[in-house]
Amino acid sequence: MDFGRIWAEINLDALNYNLERVRKLAGKRKLMFAVKADAYGHGLREIAREIYERVDAFGVAGVEEGINLRNAGIKNTPILVLSPAPYEEIPEIFEHHLTPSVTETGFARRISLEAKKRNTELGVHIEIDTGMGRTGVSVSEAFGFIKQVSELPGLRIEGVFTHFPTADSDILFSETQLGEYYQLLARIEKQGFNNILRHAANSAGLLNLPESHLDMIRPGLIVYGILPESYHSGKRKTDLDLIPVMSLRSRIVNLRDFPKGVSISYERNYFTSRDSRIAVITAGYGDGYPYALTNRGEAIVNGKRARIAGNVCMDLTMLDVTGIPDIEIGDPVTLLGSAEGNTITANELAAWAQTIPYEIICQVSPRVPRIYIRNGKVTKVKKLLSSYGKKQ
Repeated sequence: MDFGRIWAEINLDALNYNLERVRKLAGKRKLMFAVKADAYGHGLREIAREIYERVDAFGVAGVEEGINLRNAGIKNTPILVLSPAPYEEIPEIFEHHLTPSVTETGFARRISLEAKKRNTELGVHIEIDTGMGRTGVSVSEAFGFIKQVSELPGLRIEGVFTHFPTADSDILFSETQLGEYYQLLARIEKQGFNNILRHAANSAGLLNLPESHLDMIRPGLIVYGILPESYHSGKRKTDLDLIPVMSLRSRIVNLRDFPKGVSISYERNYFTSRDSRIAVITAGYGDGYPYALTNRGEAIVNGKRARIAGNVCMDLTMLDVTGIPDIEIGDPVTLLGSAEGNTITANELAAWAQTIPYEIICQVSPRVPRIYIRNGKVTKVKKLLSSYGKKQ
């Protein structure tokens, strides 16, 4: 495939396969699919359009993402804004039929006033902080807060949820969170709150904490085909087989032979240790390929792994391809994904870059075209930067 200097392939068959497996694991529970951050870098509109008929809700980070979904034709599927929204965006929540998360009194009162002004009712979800330490109502104050919100005109409590910070690394703490959450649910149910959605499980919670599945699950990472780190490293086992949805590929644009002792790239922190062949590929940190991979990452060339030589640059990266036969200018290079029997996973890239797989896929730059593939055929090519050259 020829898509320019660098491109991300989005395998829609893999997306559908993963969703089917997660659906099976969730049983009859509702499924809210996390599509925040441009669907984890995969393309918000394209991913949502592909699967909206088979999910019960979408989870986004902000109001603008929710509006983008509505403008993409997702008209009836509930959209929960998971992060607190700025007060000035409250009118847009109503205009685009979004569901806000309520985390503090001032916001609850503002949306109540807006509902009264519009002579309507708005469903809301209340976030409970059981140990995340980020947003949400403290679990010790939650009972009174829920009662207070329920009495505000124009508001209808549709859900009460919490979030795990360590569902893959500290199961004991997550179980403690669940215990406090369950105690709160028991209290509010005695007060007549019986028809609310209870949800807590992210991807790791879905795999590690069956008791957290409740009424609805909120997977993200695993639907994109990436297992939490404990499963990737083999510390835990699962029968959930997944296929990564995104692959990132570039190409060779320069080949040079250097003698031993020559420095490569900025800062001169890499010197050839032998007579070496160095390939230059059109990928860099301007494309979201991490600078932290300097002198430590690898890429797949002709089915073999080649080490990064020197600093990752903004637009270019060098690979030591010494000993890899039959390399030519124009050859494709796989930075993430599989090629000719070899695979580089997002977890592996994250380990080299000392980060997390979420960041690896989310930070792929908007200037990188997304190539959507179904049944081995390209269904859409989205070149985000090309729109700047078009007349409005």
